[in-house]
Amino acid sequence: MTELTETENAAAPTDNESNDDEAPCCWLCLAEGPDASGQQFVRDCSCRGSSGYAHLSCIIGYAESAESDTNRVGDTRNAFIACPNCKQLYQNELRQDLSKARVRFAERDYTMDNAEGVAMHATAVMNRMTLIDAEKQYDRIEGKQICTKLQHILEFTKTDKSRNWAQIQASAHMSIATFHLRMGMRFGYAEWKDCLQSAKEHYEMAVEIYSNEKDELSVSATEKMIAIINARLDGVERQVDHDANLNMERKKYKFYLDNLGQNHITTINAGISYAQALSDLCYTIVAERYVAKLHGISQRAHGSDHNCTVEVLTCLKRFRERRVYIKSRPNETFQALRYEKSDTNNDDDDQTQKRLLVLQGPIAIPRNVATEQTFQQDCTNVSFAIGTPVIFQGLKVTTTLNDKIGTVKEFDKETNKYAIYFQEENVVKKALGAEEQFLHILFDLPEEEEK
Repeated sequence: MTELTETENAAAPTDNESNDDEAPCCWLCLAEGPDASGQQFVRDCSCRGSSGYAHLSCIIGYAESAESDTNRVGDTRNAFIACPNCKQLYQNELRQDLSKARVRFAERDYTMDNAEGVAMHATAVMNRMTLIDAEKQYDRIEGKQICTKLQHILEFTKTDKSRNWAQIQASAHMSIATFHLRMGMRFGYAEWKDCLQSAKEHYEMAVEIYSNEKDELSVSATEKMIAIINARLDGVERQVDHDANLNMERKKYKFYLDNLGQNHITTINAGISYAQALSDLCYTIVAERYVAKLHGISQRAHGSDHNCTVEVLTCLKRFRERRVYIKSRPNETFQALRYEKSDTNNDDDDQTQKRLLVLQGPIAIPRNVATEQTFQQDCTNVSFAIGTPVIFQGLKVTTTLNDKIGTVKEFDKETNKYAIYFQEENVVKKALGAEEQFLHILFDLPEEEEK
């Protein structure tokens, strides 16, 4: 049996509960069976064992009560989006159901002619907007309706002086902009330029608010989105400042780490973005180790089947791929799987034996492993992709470099050598030109030395 991960019946405990003799019950009403409408338990957070199960109707009732009670503070005010027990975000169909329920609750119990009602509607529809899929027609219709409501909310906040609306205003502009960006990025969408232009305008208004609030991190992240749009509108490839992007992603990750803790899904996702920024600058070894740590954190905090853990594992597998080229086929990419010794060479000396690489490919975009072939290739016919982790072996003169690890930064055609960067986090040491015969692909990273 597998743990339920969607809003569906949960009549029996999962594998994670095998050592727990207690039958699951709704943690809110304590009933052990279905609710009055016949619906069984749901649970799609990070709770495990027999904890965290509840009827959807009970969760909605609890969340409505928590949202209405202005005297409550802390996590209870987020009961529509996060489980009060494990403190983690709901996911999948349960997240969808609760986001819709939150909008219905705001529409039923709050009017938009006062500050409290406007704030309730704003948080409900902006949360709902994060789940809108621009590829689905019904979602596009709903997204346009939410944009219209957010425009009314923005108009109200311009004249209301009862509170500081800056955060809601910026978030509303970001919601509208992100929806239009998704619409504008859809291939073949007839009004893509208008959508991108609207997205740009709202991102620019958000930047103005963030600047007034001295929120430099949000300014940087939003300006990045504007740059993406400008490149698309101009029909050119965006020139990325990878150093600036790494600095921004590092700050963002640290912000969530300090404010939400390492186990929070938002923090882990920010960690993945940080690792990607590291990889973009050929800090491949550091990036892979970061993602491996994130996978361990997510597995312990959320379980192996949680969406967050699955996403981190997918990312980790991608970072662990070692991409190469066959020199006679420079436009195709292959995945190196392992080294093998030539069956035709009887020399027992590992340094003089002919090296072979087992390759898989060529790799198509999107990748389809079923169409790829696995075969051997002489190492002398293979070149390393930029960012490949390598280890020095067989050096006769500079023997102190043997077993040192680094990353392929570039290839110099004139000298026929690779520039290998020895790296530590945030520090790239001077590149060393290395001949191909002394470099081996590093398939498994060694354990980090304790500092």
